[in-house]
Amino acid sequence: MAPRVDVHLPSYRPRSLVPLLAWLATHLAQPNAEISWYLDKRQGPNAVKRLLEGIGWNLETERQGRLMRLRGTAPHAQSLPEPASFIAQLGAHEARLRADYGVFSPHQVDEGTALLLEVALNYRADVVADIGTGYGPLAIGLVLNSVAKSAVGTEVDCLAMWLARQNAADLNVPLELVCDPDPLRVPMTPLTVCNVPTHVNASESAQLMAGLVKRAEFGKVFAVIHASIARRYARHFESAGLGVIDHPGKNHVVLEACT
Repeated sequence: MAPRVDVHLPSYRPRSLVPLLAWLATHLAQPNAEISWYLDKRQGPNAVKRLLEGIGWNLETERQGRLMRLRGTAPHAQSLPEPASFIAQLGAHEARLRADYGVFSPHQVDEGTALLLEVALNYRADVVADIGTGYGPLAIGLVLNSVAKSAVGTEVDCLAMWLARQNAADLNVPLELVCDPDPLRVPMTPLTVCNVPTHVNASESAQLMAGLVKRAEFGKVFAVIHASIARRYARHFESAGLGVIDHPGKNHVVLEACT
């Protein structure tokens, strides 16, 4: 237990993360330890202060350079907040999925993932690898619909990975995850799926696609990308001598890479 805890609220996360960080801070701190929250003006420090005071915190506000510091003590009893959830249609199954704290597409399964699931439902494999699992709709949906008996996956967002593990446990889906961007960090499988992220930098994108190419040399790979840039990503497979079949949707394309 720590005599002091500093919390720096990530600028890329919404305020829905605050109750979870509050719970974590109280579990790291000694009784009556000083806990400080650091925020910039764009994060709404006054709104965060009201939120924390509403769950029992006693805070003072001071400026530290460009940051606002909320300093004080936390209530002794702080329970783990229940993440928000929604009901998703995953193939032939309805499933409640926890999705909160600023993860990608927290209110519904995004269009690209839904298209990828629809295409991959026609395939069968003992194990499926989901590269960039998020909170788990694709991996979970494929196991629920008997495309695979179990799933493995990678994820770089630890909060999304934590939610995916909870979702899989709730639905009795065998799912193993590693927190790593490299598609080769999980075993080779007969089927690999990936909703390709387009917000990463060029080197990260190249590493991801190189890993998917390696996986396609072993088994089937389905990768979904926005239609406007799909050909750019298809060339990664084609330049490695792999065949590519397009499965178009409204705004996205599933690239099926195969030997």
